[in-house]
Amino acid sequence: MVGPLADRRGRDRLVDPFGRRVTYVRLSLTDRCNLRCRYCRPDGAYERTDRDDLLDFDEIARLARILARVGVRRLRLTGGEPTLRRGICAIVQGIDRARRLGLEDLAMTTNGVVLARLAPSLADAGLDRVNVSLDTLDPAKYAALTGVDALHRVLAGIDRAIACGLNPVKVNMVVCRGVNEDEVVTMAEHFADRPVHLRFIEYMPFGASRYGLVPWAETRRRLERRFVLRSTVPEGGGPSSCWQVEGAALRVGAIGAMTRCFCASCNRIRIGADGRIRACLADQGAGWDLRSALRHGDDDRSAVQVLRAAVAAKPLEHGRRAGGSDDAFEGVMTRVGG
Repeated sequence: MVGPLADRRGRDRLVDPFGRRVTYVRLSLTDRCNLRCRYCRPDGAYERTDRDDLLDFDEIARLARILARVGVRRLRLTGGEPTLRRGICAIVQGIDRARRLGLEDLAMTTNGVVLARLAPSLADAGLDRVNVSLDTLDPAKYAALTGVDALHRVLAGIDRAIACGLNPVKVNMVVCRGVNEDEVVTMAEHFADRPVHLRFIEYMPFGASRYGLVPWAETRRRLERRFVLRSTVPEGGGPSSCWQVEGAALRVGAIGAMTRCFCASCNRIRIGADGRIRACLADQGAGWDLRSALRHGDDDRSAVQVLRAAVAAKPLEHGRRAGGSDDAFEGVMTRVGG
């Protein structure tokens, strides 16, 4: 029921104990993925959530409206791989209706494998932009990292997304020691003439996954041997610092979650495909069940109460730091939603 929430905009804003307003939500649509990336699923196996336990189309659309009413302005669809969710374009279209309630930005993070096929339909359905995860331009290395020979499909998907207006297309490269730190300049050169935001992300230890951290400062030194970087304002208010590459269309960004902690300004929560809230990556979210509130609550207030309780438990910071590789985040990345 929409009812009494409609005239209460502004009074139910999600504010954590440290005064941070939650205006950004990452919503997972599925924990399925068509890749087997070694740092997401290091053991190669995972337990898939039953279909009946996933939020359905109507629940997702309703949740988007509720989130907009409590002040969420940016919604990002994640997974697993969100493009694998059956009816993905209908889901996007249902969420898009929340714009009249204040939702300003609807984005998606994808591995890009089927993006070339879906980009036009996603744009027509109301998606604003995409982030594409891509850690190497070497076909053999891509296949070794992901378990699938699909680099050519990902690159075609990025070009199709640009052509369809899903801009700015952001390409996310997780830089790992001994894996791809020698490719950061090659990656920037490849996208230099495209209107792309290339973001270099520090590896965060998750579950059983263990890779070596490459600090952003080291990545930046590599880039500045080849390019001149001019500091600029990042779009969307996210955690990335941003630079324009002089003489190129490309922007580069840095997300230094381990060496440049941005917890103090964190404005986000994560909601799993099963409706469980993770207020921080350090929180497994077992206690915050939105699905039950949506299915069994008397009205939307039940879901708002769950959201507010989760945000009230949001910690000041995740506590993980560079060098603390034995102190990993708990869970499976395909379930957390990135």
